[in-house]
Amino acid sequence: MVRGLKMLSLFLGYASLGFGGDYVVGLMAQDDTSRFHVVVREIEHAHEVDAHVQVRHSDRCAYGVERRVEVDASATELLRLRAGAGALAVSGREGIDRVEAVGMACASDEALLHDLTLSLERVDGDIVLSAHYPRSVGGRSRGEYARIDLAVEVPRGMPVDLDDSSGGLEVSGTGALRIDDSSGSIHVRDVLGTVLIDDSSGSIELRGISGNVSVDDGSGEIDLRDIEGAVTIRDGSGSVRVVGTGSDVVVERDGSGSIEVRDVSGDFSVLADGSGSIRHSGVAGAVQIPSNKRRRGN
Repeated sequence: MVRGLKMLSLFLGYASLGFGGDYVVGLMAQDDTSRFHVVVREIEHAHEVDAHVQVRHSDRCAYGVERRVEVDASATELLRLRAGAGALAVSGREGIDRVEAVGMACASDEALLHDLTLSLERVDGDIVLSAHYPRSVGGRSRGEYARIDLAVEVPRGMPVDLDDSSGGLEVSGTGALRIDDSSGSIHVRDVLGTVLIDDSSGSIELRGISGNVSVDDGSGEIDLRDIEGAVTIRDGSGSVRVVGTGSDVVVERDGSGSIEVRDVSGDFSVLADGSGSIRHSGVAGAVQIPSNKRRRGN
């Protein structure tokens, strides 16, 4: 019965990771009755992982294997996280003294799973977590894919330096945070320190940041709320909304899209703007915006 429950958990999206052991899952081709043949093979027993460490499963997964790594750590150390394709969630939690990562490696071909791995090591005094991928992906057929959907837990307040290529990204409860991201949505909340984001495309949402925020974005909506420090934005296209800051808001450049700013404790400045309206209200300090955009909102 226990083994049956493990199979069901994996088949329904790998939502519960409270069991021990690694598994390979193959969802074979559908027959005429649209029923799947599910193959589960236990590879190697591993230590138990707390049930609250969960992987957010994304898109298809013809073949999958669970990967997990951990190392003792403190909130004063820096985590350098090098992720690639796949959903990623990083959360800081009170009362733990380790970095723990649980990933679901997914591929279009079972042979690709061997090279979908995680490594966790100390390098030059920092903790480095890396996801590794097959070199051949995409070279043989258009439908080929390989990714790792990854959930990471760290001591609350631990600073994180994160490089990600594609897939949705969620971060909460960390210390100072730097994100370099190519594509996919970014959701960040409850960060104890500064946040620096360099993003090519995808929406950006920040909530409850105790330090300064700097966003350099190519395209996608930017929504920032409850920022205790100053905000600096460089944006290509997409709407910009900033609500509630403890200091200045500066839009150094904006290509296209509306700008809305409310409840700013410091100054509000737009240094260069292309197309789109600018609205502001509740600005305690000085307002500097292009003359042709001087319209006060409510």
